Amino acid sequence: MEDVLELETRRKIFDTISKNPGLHLSKIADLLNMRISHVEYHVNYLEKYDLVVVEKSTGFKRFYIKGTIGTQDKRYLSILRQKTLLSIVLFLLKNQTVLHKDILENVAISPSTLSYHLNKLVKHEIVEVQRYGENKGYQLKNRQEIITWLIQYKPFDLYEEFTNVWSELSI
Repeated sequence: MEDVLELETRRKIFDTISKNPGLHLSKIADLLNMRISHVEYHVNYLEKYDLVVVEKSTGFKRFYIKGTIGTQDKRYLSILRQKTLLSIVLFLLKNQTVLHKDILENVAISPSTLSYHLNKLVKHEIVEVQRYGENKGYQLKNRQEIITWLIQYKPFDLYEEFTNVWSELSI
């Protein structure tokens, strides 16, 4: 049987998925400067030989090295690989409990889009809502777990502008 990782291209794709679990095809293609169809061919090959696992999440197929990522981490990866959601979480890391309007002042999205994303973060048990009379405050549910996860998987490295935000956090 042929060594599945013998080809340099396939090995690069495997290594990229290994270092950045939960990426989707277009991001892998961007990172490696390859055509999406080329990456897709090799990922399918890796999946056929049981080296890579594919999961559909948030409208994308996300790729993982088989047997390396737990269910909880996959949940975080599917959410926090999304740029807007990551920016909200990083803002919440810098602030204990914040109001909707405070997040709006620091994350460049519309009020309705922010509400949509906050609901998604609440649904996935990353953020919890605190009531203050008629106001709602938002805070991270498992702050230390998310910090540990961010240190381990570094999703902010995929976006240049987040590296500065991460380095400003005093954790």
